[in-house]
Amino acid sequence: MARNATSALGFARWPLLVAASGTLFLVVGISTVRETYREWQVDQEIHQMQAQIEQYEGRKLSLVELLARLDSDEALDKEARTRLGLRKPGERVIILQGGDGLQASWQDDVQTPVVNVAVADLRSNPRRWLDYFFPRP
Repeated sequence: MARNATSALGFARWPLLVAASGTLFLVVGISTVRETYREWQVDQEIHQMQAQIEQYEGRKLSLVELLARLDSDEALDKEARTRLGLRKPGERVIILQGGDGLQASWQDDVQTPVVNVAVADLRSNPRRWLDYFFPRP
């Protein structure tokens, strides 16, 4: 009978051992899933940051190219002419004003002949087209 009592205690421990093992397995499984999810989130953040870095590097390259263009002598000369109205010695500046009130300037050297500004054409647009295709003698 003593053997049956020991055997009954052995069987009573099995459900407790299975429950403890199951609980431990569940805790380890949940921890593994959490860490895997966190790792996935970190990988996603890394990919987003790499995409931002590539975008910023592209913008940096375009800004460096723009800066190089603006530092060139041609760009400085153009800015001096358009914004500051400067000209080289011996040049004349011709400013043309259109019918719409907008101005366009053109710079040339002294050897160019003077351009006369024509009187604004007051004909209607259809009349101008007719005169273009069917000129009057």
